[in-house]
Amino acid sequence: MSSLTHPDATLRRERAAIAAQACQICRNRKDKTMVHILDALNRLENKFDNLSMTSGGSPDGSTPSIRTRGTGSSSMSMTTSKPSQNAIPPPTSEYPPTFRKPYQHLTVPHKIILWPGIYIHLLNSGIPAASDLQYVLEEGTHWFIRREMAKHPEPLPSKLGLPCFAINAGPHEHGRAANVAFPTLTIQQIQEYSDAYFNTFNVLYPLLNREAFMNGIVSRLLREGYGDGDTGSVLALMVFALGKVAVEGVLHRPASVVNGQPSGFRGGTIEEPPGLELFNEARRRHGFVMTQCTLENVQINLLQATYYEATARHLDFWRSTVSASMACQVLIRCQPIDWSTAEGDLVKRAYWTCVLSEDLYHLDLDLPQTGIHTMEDEVPMPYFQQVREQQEEDQTGGSSISGSSTVGAGANEERSHFQYHFLAMIALRRLIARIHNVIHECERAMQSEPLWQGLGSSPNQEPEDSTTGTLAHQKLTASTPQAAGESFDDYGGPPVAVIREMVRQLDSWRALLPRPLQWTDNDKFDFPATDPLMRRPNELLFSVDQGPIPIGHRYNLDVVTAQLRTRFYYARFMMYRPFVYKALHFPELMTADDCNCCALAIKSVCLWPLAMAPPKNKKRLVPHMFAWTQSFIGILLILRLTTANECLSRIIDKTNVVGRQEIESTTEIMLDWMRDVKQVDGIAEWSWGILEPLYGLQPEQ
Repeated sequence: MSSLTHPDATLRRERAAIAAQACQICRNRKDKTMVHILDALNRLENKFDNLSMTSGGSPDGSTPSIRTRGTGSSSMSMTTSKPSQNAIPPPTSEYPPTFRKPYQHLTVPHKIILWPGIYIHLLNSGIPAASDLQYVLEEGTHWFIRREMAKHPEPLPSKLGLPCFAINAGPHEHGRAANVAFPTLTIQQIQEYSDAYFNTFNVLYPLLNREAFMNGIVSRLLREGYGDGDTGSVLALMVFALGKVAVEGVLHRPASVVNGQPSGFRGGTIEEPPGLELFNEARRRHGFVMTQCTLENVQINLLQATYYEATARHLDFWRSTVSASMACQVLIRCQPIDWSTAEGDLVKRAYWTCVLSEDLYHLDLDLPQTGIHTMEDEVPMPYFQQVREQQEEDQTGGSSISGSSTVGAGANEERSHFQYHFLAMIALRRLIARIHNVIHECERAMQSEPLWQGLGSSPNQEPEDSTTGTLAHQKLTASTPQAAGESFDDYGGPPVAVIREMVRQLDSWRALLPRPLQWTDNDKFDFPATDPLMRRPNELLFSVDQGPIPIGHRYNLDVVTAQLRTRFYYARFMMYRPFVYKALHFPELMTADDCNCCALAIKSVCLWPLAMAPPKNKKRLVPHMFAWTQSFIGILLILRLTTANECLSRIIDKTNVVGRQEIESTTEIMLDWMRDVKQVDGIAEWSWGILEPLYGLQPEQ
C-alpha cells in the first residue's frame, strides 16, 4: 500500500509559528487540530488506528469486533473488545465521527474496501471473508499480490512444443547452433496466424509493421530457419502464438463452463492456453537475446507480456512489461534515434505501449513504476509513416509469403483506424494521469484550506428531481461558484473547481476525436460511424447478451471500440468518485450539486461496453484484463451500497440521473465477469468470497 507523504520540515515550522502566535485558548484548539492532522498524515498504512481490532475471532466464527460506544464522552471511543457471541456490532446508519478525516484519493480500485463506510458495512454483514480485512489494513496491496502469486505458483507448462529438424543454413559461421525448421508449422498457418495477430492485437497496440514483418522477417525464416540468438525468430514465434490466441480465443469452444454459462476464455484449457506450443518455442530462444537493449528486444518483451495477459498471468505480464520498459529507456537514452525514420516511428510506438501498460498496472495494482513515464516529453507521437508509405505502394501491388496479392493491405490498415485509436488512448492516458495527480494534490491542499467552500449550494438542500444523466453532467460543467457553505471539522470535500475543469477537458477530448471514433452518451452501444457515406448497421455493437454463437468483427472493432469508450467512462467515474465517498461518510454535508455529481459517478460505471458482449465472450483478446477486473471489484462494492446506504439510495431515487434498471443490469454483467475470471485471477477469487454472500448469490455447485 502506498504511504502518505509526511509533511516536510518547512510546513511543520510554519504551522508551529502560526500556533505560537495564537492566544492560549486558540492555541489549545489549534494544538488539537494539528495533532489530528499530523496523526492522519503519519498513518496511511493503518488508516484506522483508532479502530482497534482483535486478532482472534469469536466462538461462532464471526469477525473481530468494534466497540462503538465509550463512556464519559460524547465522541466515539474505539477500543478492543473481547470476543463474544455478539462480537460484530449491529448495523448502524451513523458513521463513527472519529473516522471523519480528510479524504485521500486512493486510485487503486481494491482500496475502496478500505473506505470506512464500506469497511464497516462488510464487517457488519458477517461475511466470513471479511475477517481478511484486518490483513488488508496491515499489509495493503502486498496482501492482494500474494493472492495472485498463490493462484499461479508455477510457470506455464513447458512440455508442449513443435517438432523440428536441423537445417544447414547460416548460423555456424556466427558460432551458433544449427537453425531448425518446424514441419508442422505450415505456410498457410503462418499466414493465418500473422493475419489474425495484425487484425487484433496489433490494432490495439501497433508494435509491428505488417509488410516489414512479412517480407523481412518471415520470408527470411522460411529460407534460413529459426535460430538461437536470432531476435527475428523469437519475434515471429511470439506473433504466431498470439495469432493462434486470436483465432481460437474467438471461435473455439469455451475453456470451461461456469455456473452453467460458457466461459469467456475460449480455446485450449485454463492450464494450457491456445498457442502455448508456439509460445514455448519462443521462450526457449528468448534467453539468448533477453539482455539486449534493442528495439526488437522491447517488442519481444511486450509481445510476451501480451500473451501472458491473454492467459491471465498478471504478474508475468508485469515482469515482462518492466523488462520492456527498462530496455526501452536504455535504447532511447543511449542510442541515436532519428524520429523521422520508419525505425524511429516503431520506437515511438513501443515507447507509448510501455507507458500505457505501466500506467495501468501502477494505477490498478499499485505496482511500482520504472520511470519510463518521465520521458514522455522527449518522445514524439507516432507518425505511422510506414502505413502511409504502404498506401502509396498499394498502387503497384505486392506479394505475400504464399504468393497471393497484398494489394490494399495498407488501405485495410487505414480502414481499421488503428492509428487513431492508439493516439486517442495516449491522449486519454495523459488526461487520466492528470485527473489522478491534480485531484490528489488538491485534496492534500484542502486539509489547510477547503476548496469546496463557496463552490456549491448550502448543505442539506434536497436534490432536484428534474435532472437527467446528461443534463446533470452539463449542469456541473456550466455551474458557477455560489455562496459559501458550511464546513465540517477538517473535511473540505471534493475539489469541485478542479473536478469541473477536468470534466471540461475530458468532454473536449471526446469532442475532438476523429469522426470514425466519435460517439455520444446516447449511442455508446452503437457501431462507430467509420464511413460517413455508409449508414450504421441497425443492430447494436454491444449488448448484454448476443447468444451462443461467437462473433468476430474485422479489425477487432468491438474490443478496440469498447476499450476506448470504457476508458473514457472510467475517467469520468474517477473524477466524480470523491462525491460517492462524501455521500457515504458525510451525508449531512451533501449539496444538490454534490448529489448530482454522486449520481453521475454511479451513472459513469453503468453498462461499460467492455463488460458486455461480444468482448466479454472473448476475454483472451481484452487488453489489460486485470485492470478491468480490479475496477469491477470496487464498483460492485459501491453499487451494493446504492440500496444498503440510506444517502446513496435517496440520491439514486431523487436525482433521476441513473435508473435502478441500469444499476441492476450493470451489477449482473460485472458479477458474471467476476464469476468467470475468478478461475484464473487470484484477487478476483478472493473478492468473490466477499461479493457472493454480499449480493445473496447461491453458492456454486
